[in-house]
Amino acid sequence: MSILRYIAIRIYSAWCIVIFFVVIFVQMLGFIAISVLPERRRTLACYQITHAVASTWFLLCGYRVVIEGEEKIDPTQTYMFVCNHTNMLDLPMGGYFLRHYYKSLAKKELKYVPILGYLLGTTSLLVDRSNPESRRQTTERVANLMKQGLSILIFPEGTRNKTVKPLKEFYSGAFRTAILAQVPVQPFLFLDHRSLQPVHSYRFYPGTVRVRVLDAVPTADLHLDDAHDLQQQVYDLMELTILTEDKDFKKV
Repeated sequence: MSILRYIAIRIYSAWCIVIFFVVIFVQMLGFIAISVLPERRRTLACYQITHAVASTWFLLCGYRVVIEGEEKIDPTQTYMFVCNHTNMLDLPMGGYFLRHYYKSLAKKELKYVPILGYLLGTTSLLVDRSNPESRRQTTERVANLMKQGLSILIFPEGTRNKTVKPLKEFYSGAFRTAILAQVPVQPFLFLDHRSLQPVHSYRFYPGTVRVRVLDAVPTADLHLDDAHDLQQQVYDLMELTILTEDKDFKKV
C-alpha cells in the first residue's frame, strides 16, 4: 500500500467515525423529542428518525445502498427477524433498511455505553444472557410480546463474525422463541460488508452495501422439539446465499 493511499484511508476512516458519532447524537435528541408519544407510535417514529440518520451517514460517507427483496416483508405480519452480524456497518444498515414495528435484542451491558446505551434502551429489549434461567425467562417474555404483535430482531450468531466462515454457529434462542410465538422466521443478510469495514480494524472503505431479504420460514404447527431443525434450515439458507452472492466470501 502506498503512503498516500494509507493516509487517505486513515483520513476517510476518521471522517466516517466522527460523522457516525455526530449523527447518533442527533438521533438521541430526536428520540428525546418523541419520548412523550404512546409506545407504538414512539417505536415507529424512532425508526423513521433512524432511517433519516442512517441515510445521512451513508450519503456523507459515500456509500451506495442496495436493498433486494424488501417486498417479501409484510408490514402487517409479526416476524422473528434474523440476520448475520458482520461488522460496524450493520448498525447503520439495519437502521436504514428495517422500518417494521420491531425491537432488537441487545445485551444489557450495552446500556452503560454513552449515547448508544440510551438509543438501544429506546429501540431494543436489553436482556441478561449470563445464566440459563435468565435466558429461559427472556424467551418466554419475548414470545409473549410477539404474540401481541411486536416483531423481534436477533443476531443468532450472538456477536460479530470474525472468522473466515460465512457464518458463526447459531444460538437456538431466536428459533425457540419463534416457535413459542408461532411467527415466521424472516432472515435477511448484509452482503459485501467485510471488505468495506474489516472486522478486526476501525478502517472504512467506500463502496456499495447490500441487504438481501430471503424467503420467510414458517413455524406454524412446529413444536420446541423442531427448533434445531428450524435453526439448521435457516442457517443453511443464509450460508448458501452468502457463498453464492457475497463477493467477499467468494474469495474464501
